[in-house]
Amino acid sequence: MTLTRVFPEPEPEAEAAGVGAAGLPRTVDGLDPVGRDWLLQRYAPNPGPYLRVNMIASLNGSVTGPDNTSDSLSSRLDRRILGVIRQLADVVLIGAGSVRAEGYVIPARAALAVVTASGNLSGHRLEPPAAAATDRNRRVYVLCPQSAVARAEATTSGSGAVIVPLDDENGSLTPATIVAALHSLGLPRIVCEGGPVLSGQLFAEDLVDELCLSTSPQVVLGARGLLESARTVATEFRMRQLLLDDQGATYARWERARPASS
Repeated sequence: MTLTRVFPEPEPEAEAAGVGAAGLPRTVDGLDPVGRDWLLQRYAPNPGPYLRVNMIASLNGSVTGPDNTSDSLSSRLDRRILGVIRQLADVVLIGAGSVRAEGYVIPARAALAVVTASGNLSGHRLEPPAAAATDRNRRVYVLCPQSAVARAEATTSGSGAVIVPLDDENGSLTPATIVAALHSLGLPRIVCEGGPVLSGQLFAEDLVDELCLSTSPQVVLGARGLLESARTVATEFRMRQLLLDDQGATYARWERARPASS
């Protein structure tokens, strides 16, 4: 599947040669090995700790497709980009509702951190493969209030999950507490994959450094939106990169437009 970087535009000389400013080709087969290496460079983050949100949506902002999961919005190329973004991170952060609805399994190259207020992870698919049982980088962490520890332990029994009890506010974990806990576990490069409530909370607290947004060329009515928040908050982002595949899907990197430090 052909993938082309359409933003930022290359200089005229580079465009004539078919390459970008970094000497990378503008267009690749996103599914072959060269395409994977190209994507690793295109999605390379800034140095240091960061928090990315990586999501897929329809043209009208729905985060699930006709099958009520994100699978029917996704494609082989989108899943490859998902794998690349995970590979560049230390941990994938996800809400418990998404774990249950999407049937999450442990990522191949990163730890998984699940946020739950109730401790209820019934129906999960988090049984680790044998290699993950002793691999710190592929552990499952369950972040929950002290009051939810017993239920979290009961509903993840046999999965090898590490229960991480945290201080809460009225039974819920704050975004700042979640991020600080991951940093303390030695997991400073975070990619959050939703759902809409958890991602919305991170945006509302201005903790997100980058939004990686895949847009499927579909309109899906009656589904949940990309982000949800009880507060009205506006934050400015600037486009860092836009890729386009030959099926009309786009893959954007939006970077938080923060004031320059003095």
